[in-house]
Amino acid sequence: MEINLINKVAIVTGAASGVGLATTLCLLESGITGVVAVDLAANMPGEFASFVDGPNARLVYVQGDVATDDTVSRFVSAALERFGQIDILINNAGVNIVKPIHAHSDQDWDWIMNTNVKAIFLAARKVIPVMLKQHRGLILNIGSISGLVGLKNQGAYAASKGAVHQMTRQMAIEYAANGIRVNTLALGTVDTPVVYSSAKQTNDPEAFIDGLRSQHPLGRIATADEVGKFIVFLSSDHATFFTGATLSLDGGFTAQ
Repeated sequence: MEINLINKVAIVTGAASGVGLATTLCLLESGITGVVAVDLAANMPGEFASFVDGPNARLVYVQGDVATDDTVSRFVSAALERFGQIDILINNAGVNIVKPIHAHSDQDWDWIMNTNVKAIFLAARKVIPVMLKQHRGLILNIGSISGLVGLKNQGAYAASKGAVHQMTRQMAIEYAANGIRVNTLALGTVDTPVVYSSAKQTNDPEAFIDGLRSQHPLGRIATADEVGKFIVFLSSDHATFFTGATLSLDGGFTAQ
């Protein structure tokens, strides 16, 4: 089975590292017509350089905070001005704080909710009208096992991912008749910088990482590349009957 995304255009948020970086590269490898990569990082990843200029130019990098309407307006405009369409929106940008609920400050709570939840609303408000005109589109929200089960010290993060999962169901029902599909990919632990940043917030980072591995029945955590490849499949015409789904890519974690 060959998977290609020729004639499709995607927006990927949180694209400068981890799952977002791997996903963007996997999309480009699939032959996609164009990608708008969005991230807070001021410097574009070096891996994108060959796709920005020259005969293989298929990528636009937009720097900004996805929790602001200005950034959303800029990345939607970039997609339309450069490529003329938006077929896929991958809401991947996310942040985490390893704390129980009572230990969160107002600033902690707002930072997580704004980045993980409000940003999806802001993007939907701008992207869905484009997809309605096209009578097609896919929105893929990156969720988490933390939005499906209770886990210690997941505080606002778990609440935010639960909200993401419900937003997915709501949008899927709202826009199915218009040819717009909306799904959540609920990830287990993935080997990304965010995981190691979370580990540093604990008393024993090494034990934290080892514990994450042992909690997954497969005995390991995912690689960003295997997540990116699955996202390419979900973005392809081989997955067009999926909508309103929460798909767990978690090494068996939620089957326990």
